[in-house]
Amino acid sequence: MNIGLMLGLFCVFLVLGMPIAYCMGLSAVLVILLSGQVPVLILAQQFYDSLDNFSLLAVPLFVLAGELMSVAGITDRLVNLSRALIGHFRGGLAQANILTNMFMGAISGSALADLTAIGSMMIPAMKREGYKPAFAVAVTACASMMAPIIPPSVIAVIYGSVTGVSIGALFLGGAIPGVLAGLAMLTMAWYLAPSAGAHPNPRANWSERRTATVRAAPAVLMPVIIIGGILSGAFTPTEAGAVAALYALLFGLAARKHSPKSLYRNFAAAAAMTAGALITLAGAGLFSWVLSRAGIGQAALQLMLSITSDPQLAMLVLIVFFFLLGTFMEPVPALIIVVPIMSPMIAHLGFDPVHFGIVAIMLLVLGSVTPPVGVLAMVACKIAGISYSESLGMLLPFMLVWLAVILLVAYVPGLVLWLPHLIQGNG
Repeated sequence: MNIGLMLGLFCVFLVLGMPIAYCMGLSAVLVILLSGQVPVLILAQQFYDSLDNFSLLAVPLFVLAGELMSVAGITDRLVNLSRALIGHFRGGLAQANILTNMFMGAISGSALADLTAIGSMMIPAMKREGYKPAFAVAVTACASMMAPIIPPSVIAVIYGSVTGVSIGALFLGGAIPGVLAGLAMLTMAWYLAPSAGAHPNPRANWSERRTATVRAAPAVLMPVIIIGGILSGAFTPTEAGAVAALYALLFGLAARKHSPKSLYRNFAAAAAMTAGALITLAGAGLFSWVLSRAGIGQAALQLMLSITSDPQLAMLVLIVFFFLLGTFMEPVPALIIVVPIMSPMIAHLGFDPVHFGIVAIMLLVLGSVTPPVGVLAMVACKIAGISYSESLGMLLPFMLVWLAVILLVAYVPGLVLWLPHLIQGNG
């Protein structure tokens, strides 16, 4: 099969503005048909096999849980809790923005869902308090990147379903890196706040903190139930998605936030988002199958060994590769295409698949704010009413902080593996 032709077609379709799922699927189909080496029936079989995984059922369920939570008043409660806890610090509203994203990341698992839910509230509020719009965009967009890292994570579910790696281990492995990223951004926001137009806020009293904590407790309890249930063996990650969706539904009904009309919108939005993700997954799976069949995995291993056989230097090369890949491709298709191809390399170099998975996810998510794609930053800019180019100066310090955390996580595997090993050792 002509791999060069397939990659060329992919680039042409991408430049023409075709959706990424169709770019991958159509280029693979055309190369298979032109080569005549594979029966056409294989197309349907591989397309179906890409989605024939029980773990993938967790994706629509977690997406639905996030959609239901977005209208259940949970964002308001988490914002109030964050402001009560740290709103009096320097750059308090920016700090509260980041902390709210940490809480929401442990509920929704989707960066874009967090950005739209929190950004629509926090960006206008930060602008009203005198923060520079570019700073509000940078804080909100970069803070939302914690959602795919802090468990539960939709991307981790997809990575686990593609590679066969334990989804529970991936959830646990992302906890410490996600918190480290949050702490690093809190520090950067504190440092940049005076130049960004921050003003001091009054300290909340203990009564206000207690009230905010009690109101937000049901939401904060949700990730505890999900992760605890998976680790205790009470339910699988897929069943955890169902529990999360049911919990979100009951929470909204108890808070009297759901109506037939809002529920219809939530289910329709979750269905559309899931369909888009699964079509992308299937197209990427077919694309990856063609590449794997052509021996690209072994070729990639030989190329890496021609550069270096040192795992430490190889990790640096892979970091650069995944960072560049993330700048022009969304995390889900990038993972599905590249990770199966790199499996021989990962195994040969002795990288733990859970550790490598978290590092790869963090790098690809970072691409969601970098040019030229930068979808998270672009959405935040629309909310703030500024152009993407205006936000780049403020985005850069937060991107560098994220990159520093990724390097730390990449070269200290214990930050990822300690929790999974601890739980397995206790089990």
